[in-house]
Amino acid sequence: MKIYAPAKVNLALDIVGQDERGYHLLDMIMVPISVYDELEISYSDADSILCKEMKIPEVNTMSRMVKLLKETFSIEKSFKIEVVKHIPMEAGLAGGSADAAAVMKAILEMEHISIPIERQIELAKQIGADVPFCLVNRWSRVQGIGEIIRPLDCEWKFKALLVKPAVGISTPVAFKKWHEMEPLKVNVDVVEDCILKKDPISLFQSMENTLEPVARTMEPILEEIKEMMTENGIERVLMSGSGSSMIGFSIDEDILIETKNIMEKKYPFVEIITIG
Repeated sequence: MKIYAPAKVNLALDIVGQDERGYHLLDMIMVPISVYDELEISYSDADSILCKEMKIPEVNTMSRMVKLLKETFSIEKSFKIEVVKHIPMEAGLAGGSADAAAVMKAILEMEHISIPIERQIELAKQIGADVPFCLVNRWSRVQGIGEIIRPLDCEWKFKALLVKPAVGISTPVAFKKWHEMEPLKVNVDVVEDCILKKDPISLFQSMENTLEPVARTMEPILEEIKEMMTENGIERVLMSGSGSSMIGFSIDEDILIETKNIMEKKYPFVEIITIG
């Protein structure tokens, strides 16, 4: 069975507290993008994951999802997963989470297991905070530790420029350093309102990511990317998730193309994407 695993970006990310276990409570706007991994899942004599593009750790989000589903639903069969990776790692794009969500969807369908989306989310959050959103895979307001998802009544699509430098950002380290800095507050309500109105200019002005100032202190190259995009006419640059990917926004698609042609000479992943 072939299935696609779309990446996501954050157009707003705020940290609003911590729960009793120490997990950070978030308030975010998340949306799928046109970058995706391709997975081919088939029955096999033993569980295995194959990927030509990069070395995947033996224990990963996909293997953990397979184990969880087999234990939860008493599945005795084994699965071979072949992955073609297009989503950069350590980019704030939920590549591993997207793959885990795709594995869940595929195995449930292959095994003819029908469970409500609420039950799927309950299982998905055991693998990672972004996996529930990757199951829903549409414009959403996401809260809690990632398991409270309210889809938005929005079918908007527009282009943006995605740039990922060679360096990645460690999510745990970014959250730790966030506590050491004066936090940037984000008005997620305003961002949601701009999205529902499909108002790009107001959206570009209101988008914020509270982890971005932290990440820029960790990796100064992010500031360099932001300045380079802005100098080339990009109207707004925003980091996705905990980084290190940076998204450039402009209502002028010619500016996106011109900036891409310049940026791709210097950075390993530069792509014009569709958001939504």
